[in-house]
Amino acid sequence: MGDHDIGPVSLKDLARRHAALVGIVLVALALRLILSTRMTVFHADEVWQYLEPAYGLVTGQWVRAWEFHAGIRGWFVPLVLSIPIAIGQAIAPQTQLHIYLVRAMLSVVSLGIPIAWYDLARPLGRRHALVAAWVGAVWCEVFYFGVRPSAEGLGLSLLFPAMALAARLRQRPRMAPAVALGLLLALGFVVRFHYLPAIALIALWSLGRDWRRVLVGLVPGFAAGLMLGGLADIFTGHPPLLWVWRSIAFNLVQGGSSLFGTQPPWWFVTFQIGTWSWAALAIVPLMLIGARRRPMLLAIAVAVYATHSLIAHKEYRFVLLGTTTFVLLAAIGSVDLWDAVLRRMRRSPHGRAGVIALCLGWGALSVAVGAMPVFAEYWDQGDVPFTTLVLAGEQPGLCGFAMVDQPAHPALAMSLFNRPVPVLLFDGPEAAEEVRAMVPRFNVVEAAQLYGPNLPPAFHRVTCWGQDGYAIGDRLQCLYVRPGGCTGTVGDFAYQAALERRGK
Repeated sequence: MGDHDIGPVSLKDLARRHAALVGIVLVALALRLILSTRMTVFHADEVWQYLEPAYGLVTGQWVRAWEFHAGIRGWFVPLVLSIPIAIGQAIAPQTQLHIYLVRAMLSVVSLGIPIAWYDLARPLGRRHALVAAWVGAVWCEVFYFGVRPSAEGLGLSLLFPAMALAARLRQRPRMAPAVALGLLLALGFVVRFHYLPAIALIALWSLGRDWRRVLVGLVPGFAAGLMLGGLADIFTGHPPLLWVWRSIAFNLVQGGSSLFGTQPPWWFVTFQIGTWSWAALAIVPLMLIGARRRPMLLAIAVAVYATHSLIAHKEYRFVLLGTTTFVLLAAIGSVDLWDAVLRRMRRSPHGRAGVIALCLGWGALSVAVGAMPVFAEYWDQGDVPFTTLVLAGEQPGLCGFAMVDQPAHPALAMSLFNRPVPVLLFDGPEAAEEVRAMVPRFNVVEAAQLYGPNLPPAFHRVTCWGQDGYAIGDRLQCLYVRPGGCTGTVGDFAYQAALERRGK
């Protein structure tokens, strides 16, 4: 029986045949669930472009970032995330269960990555497949972003299974997998349309000699995926997929993305090598070795890097699909190199010892990259400000919340604050006077420690969570509470209204 043939086998036979893969998937799940318990946010987009609108769909309360006013964000991802949020709110509305359920869902969805890596390497041999799956399970850049509610993380969970399907279809065209491939590619486009050149290459990969048979399923599958993206927009009251064209017009034609910084075309390569540090000395050569076995994977990764290198504004996360594809190629290349070395030593390359040694080596390399100065910061990124919001919502007797003298906007995330009480925003030179005038409307304040003495004397500091080692000049944010309840209306100081007056 071939690697991809399906025969009448029992569940016991399947379990025995794939016991190692099942074990790897369980390790992958454990790593993702452990990470999902941390209040880690890699980029603000995770909160204000995905969690906030999803929370708003369920509760009606959310902070609308300027991108939604400009109509350059889609609603498919927020609509999907609203499902675990709704479940969490129904079960325990006064907790963070809804956030943990979002991360748990994303953790499970991302398990398709190591399974897809196994499948992509399986034609090269079982040892290639097991090592590739292990790397997909434990590589820090894969599982870190696997639990992120971001376009890039979801792109991995959609497009790696699509690559595996494309490779299968090229050898054995069938209707149902072709429809599934089209659906995955379309959803990958809806989630991050910037991957369109890579998506086109994946579709091209699936077209072998019997390409007509593949297209018969691929086209309607792709149309169905686009329809799902459009229906999500319509369901939330927006024109279907119009945001794609608006985003292209704003970011590329008008150069709007350049307002957030620009980098030279080679920036992605140099930054990635800096992220891997000395580990690049192993990853890059192994990647080139692996590319000889799967050249289409190299083409897809290069397409991701090349496309984004043409755009002036660059961020590490943008090319995550290309970066992790390079790592997959390196995993394949490591088995080839191991075999070549053993053959030179006139020893058999087959056996479990080599797989175990390579898996241990890749695990150690992942730990090393995760501890490098660049990546090490990501493990706690966002922990302090967003945990502070959670603690603000948990203050006993909370009836109104004010954010004062914030270093950046937006700072409030209702999805994490998670309380149906008025929230006010005070900023600028008149903030102290405005706070004193409006003080009956709130009894909990988040403000910089330096600003604390300017608050009315009834307020006392309760915590500056996780910031004990910060210098006072670092504008660490603290929570202040006063006894008593709240009266009156918030008027123009309501957070969303105040935010929009500032053009945020």
